[in-house]
Amino acid sequence: MTNHSYHRAAHFLALIALLVLPFQIVAASSEEEALREYVEDNTLDLVDRLGKIQDLYSEDREAFYEEMDQALGEFVAFRRVAARVMGKYARQASGEQRDQFVEAFRRSLYDAYGGAAVSINSSDFDLAVESVEINPRHDDRATVNLRITTDTGERYGVAYSMYRPEEGNWQMENVIVEGINIGLAFRDRFEQQMQAQDGDVAAVIDQWSAEAADIDGLEDAVKDGEASDQ
Repeated sequence: MTNHSYHRAAHFLALIALLVLPFQIVAASSEEEALREYVEDNTLDLVDRLGKIQDLYSEDREAFYEEMDQALGEFVAFRRVAARVMGKYARQASGEQRDQFVEAFRRSLYDAYGGAAVSINSSDFDLAVESVEINPRHDDRATVNLRITTDTGERYGVAYSMYRPEEGNWQMENVIVEGINIGLAFRDRFEQQMQAQDGDVAAVIDQWSAEAADIDGLEDAVKDGEASDQ
């Protein structure tokens, strides 16, 4: 792979690892150690799964979505994440529009990274959990820090933010890749599209696509958002 391909692949792996981990915590002497082991044991397994279904992405998109939903639907807090992406505009959207954006956001992620699975080979990288911390004051929040190392020696840091609902397993709510806050980047991109559509939230939802969810350019989106706040 070229350096650009590795950079994109590392970002892809970070998000896929984030999305596909159900974080089912089994009885163990240390809940943090159980979470660490689960992340390490399952990330590559799920990347392999994506490799097995990658042909569906071009052959039968709906079947691909169904496979992704089976893997991720119960484990990713899509509604929670989508609400954060909409930010202040979630309040002006109707309940139906918010539901539509949850689905549009979910599918945009599947589209953006489904095609990239063809370039991912588990032999091209190593992934290790460096630390796990459950917030001592809020035990329904946790952070998992990982390190992805490619076979050329490039290293990428990834931090997962998780929360645990009152009933159910741990779920993802955000990820930071090499200092890029993915949730903030998506929120800034939604803001930019709202401005481009003159505040028409329905138009933004209708036009939200894999291009909007593509990880390339998210760093610029964050920088643009920070500059506009100054």
